[in-house]
Amino acid sequence: MSTFNDLYRGLAMEKIKIKRTFVIWLALFAPAFVVITAFVAAYTDGDRFYGPGINPWVNFSGHVLVGWALFVFPIYVALQSALYAAVEHNNRAFGYLFSLPVPKWSIYASKLLVLTALVGLSHVALYGFAEGAGWLLGVLKPHYGFQHYTLREVLSRAALWMFLAGWGMIAIQMYVATRFSSFIIPAGIGLFATMAGAISRGFAASRFSPYLWPICFLNNSLELKDWHYLYVLLSIAAYVTCAVAGGMVLSRKNIW
Repeated sequence: MSTFNDLYRGLAMEKIKIKRTFVIWLALFAPAFVVITAFVAAYTDGDRFYGPGINPWVNFSGHVLVGWALFVFPIYVALQSALYAAVEHNNRAFGYLFSLPVPKWSIYASKLLVLTALVGLSHVALYGFAEGAGWLLGVLKPHYGFQHYTLREVLSRAALWMFLAGWGMIAIQMYVATRFSSFIIPAGIGLFATMAGAISRGFAASRFSPYLWPICFLNNSLELKDWHYLYVLLSIAAYVTCAVAGGMVLSRKNIW
């Protein structure tokens, strides 16, 4: 019972800390950036892609999901984890936190769960923004036909499964951001992994990168039957492994 009490207190403390930071705003800005980019492209150049008898949601959703999964999602996780950990690093508070009479693992677990929740919020926002942008295109550009079609099930499921497929990199980035006080290190690792993954995506070895698992899950398709759910399982396994290993390392080592 004390285990859950320690975790609950840790989560309550983290909730208070993030209220006056930009982490929640970043959780909304990242998906908004992707959707706005796709919206502008569709609004200005949609006549090339949308026409009678063509479901415009297919092209629009493809731009949103691929842009998010391949580039913005991993970069966002890197920046979000670094920004979140900086709340403690900038005030040199980790040493104080780990000196408190509470299990050290509960402090790290609370931070990892809050980061995971923030990323989950981003995926809810991604779905909501995409639906809203499509509706607005149907109003502003009725000849595109957005109001006559829907891809709601695909968008909602893709947002959920991509979120789960990104758990592996969430755990990795949280450990790195907590382990190193410099903002540049976790942000740089995330950016490097994203760029390297995008460049080497055509090679089979690239599929071992947790930073590519969200896009590998989609398998270049909006058909539910074509999605690769193995990457979701790999990501969850990596999340649990990194969470346990990271918590043990950080609890036993004086890094601050």
